[in-house]
Amino acid sequence: MLIDAVGEGEIDFVDDVLRPSFYVILFIKKGSGLYKLDLEHFELKDNMAVFVRPGQVNDVKEVNIELGRMLVFEGAFLDEFFVDKNFIYKFTCFHSQGAPSCLPVEAFKFQQYYDMAGEIQEEILALTEDSHHILRSLIYYLLIRLDQHYAEQYNTPRNNPANTKLLEFQKLLFSTIRENKNVEDFARRLKVSRVHLNKLCKKYYSKTASQVIREHLITEIKKELKFSKKDYAEIAYEFNFSAPSNFSRFVKKMTGLSPQGIAPSLSN
Repeated sequence: MLIDAVGEGEIDFVDDVLRPSFYVILFIKKGSGLYKLDLEHFELKDNMAVFVRPGQVNDVKEVNIELGRMLVFEGAFLDEFFVDKNFIYKFTCFHSQGAPSCLPVEAFKFQQYYDMAGEIQEEILALTEDSHHILRSLIYYLLIRLDQHYAEQYNTPRNNPANTKLLEFQKLLFSTIRENKNVEDFARRLKVSRVHLNKLCKKYYSKTASQVIREHLITEIKKELKFSKKDYAEIAYEFNFSAPSNFSRFVKKMTGLSPQGIAPSLSN
């Protein structure tokens, strides 16, 4: 099984800081506290959904969840069903460029999502021969509804599943940003021209390809500066900069701070 669920009132985090290797949707029916997800901090509220993608650092030391449900699944659970290894990247609620990872929902609509999460858990507990098909259908429908709601709430473009190059670009952004950091790198991997990649980014993100790449790159660098114990030179080379001085110039240009100055500011 590539999917699991935690039922109402059963959410109990094993550690204060978690870095899951799978996708997570938290449905907070009644909760409070400060949730820290990578560089993002937000107050938990009743009737809220939280979206976590693999590898994100979750600091839940100050979190209290009285009533909630949690769905966890691997991207392959949907990818295999749709015979598309990039399918999960169509969901902007998990892969948005800058919008929040939480979604406050009006009570009646939240209850619909919450009940669907409960139905998914019931299907997992009563596993039958047809459960894989039922579960994929349920999680897909739930994700589509949540993603529509998310896009409307934050006015974000939804990725078109028919545009395979856009989904491939999303996947490359999250998986190869340490090796590829300019438009030519991505265009070559995607087997498209720089012009075509720019057109895609302007259509779906209202930004140039270079802007999308640089914004994602600086976010990943800031995460490394905050959570890693490596020195700045190590981080520079891990992100494929030719020299630490070039790394420092890029960080300064994007944030106005040096790498040495940005790490303390992220800890506050």
